Amino acid sequence: PYFALGQFDAANLTASAVLVPLAPLSTIAGAWLVRRMRPELFYPFTYATVAVVAVKLLWDGIAGLL
Repeated sequence: PYFALGQFDAANLTASAVLVPLAPLSTIAGAWLVRRMRPELFYPFTYATVAVVAVKLLWDGIAGLL
C-alpha cells in the first residue's frame, strides 16, 4: 500500500532504517517501566498518553480538511 500511495521513497526508507535500532530499546524500556510502576499510576499514565495522541491526530486530521 505504501508504494501505491507514493510513500515508498528514499526519505521514508532512511527514516525507517534510523528508527529500527530504537525498537528493541523501546521494548526493553517499556517492560522496565511496566515492572517499576504501580498499576494505580501506570494505567492512568497510559490512558492520558493515548488521549493526548488521539487529540493530536484529530487536530491534524481536522486541520487537513479545512
